Amino acid sequence: MEGLMIPAGVNAVRVYVDGDKEHIGMAEVDLPEVNYTTIDLEGYDIAGKYEEPILGHTDQLDATLKFTSLNRSIDYINDQKVHTIQLRAAHQNVNRVTGEGQLVSLKVDIRGKVKEFKPGTVKTGDKTDSEITFTCQVYKITMDGVEMVNIDKFNRISSVNGIDAMEIVRNLIS
Repeated sequence: MEGLMIPAGVNAVRVYVDGDKEHIGMAEVDLPEVNYTTIDLEGYDIAGKYEEPILGHTDQLDATLKFTSLNRSIDYINDQKVHTIQLRAAHQNVNRVTGEGQLVSLKVDIRGKVKEFKPGTVKTGDKTDSEITFTCQVYKITMDGVEMVNIDKFNRISSVNGIDAMEIVRNLIS
């Protein structure tokens, strides 16, 4: 059935902070890019150089929350304390046989601290386009009940499509 579905996009989304405080005025969220930490290999047994991704290790994970304009809800999270940002979306797919739309849940959870605040530009008759960038300790994506990404920097979890690359590391060092 999954092969019959064409991903269309986000139908609707709400953003919550710390489980219950809905943020109004948020325009979009740039999710963290997952880039794996690499080590450069070179030597007698290698023809040139090679970058080897270190299993389960990622580079810095940053998420940017974009607001249409400055508002008081920004103060709540711009305090250098750890917050959990929860995106709850209805993601729409199209059935390639019937043409009917189908909605599934998309959940994104981010835990971290504000590392950058851009209040934006003040101009008469225009938005400020304010931004807050979070440094992420935890980053999790779940679609239609299936965990796609689960990265927890402090608990050594680095799971993609249900396979935790750090599980063997945790076992080896315990």
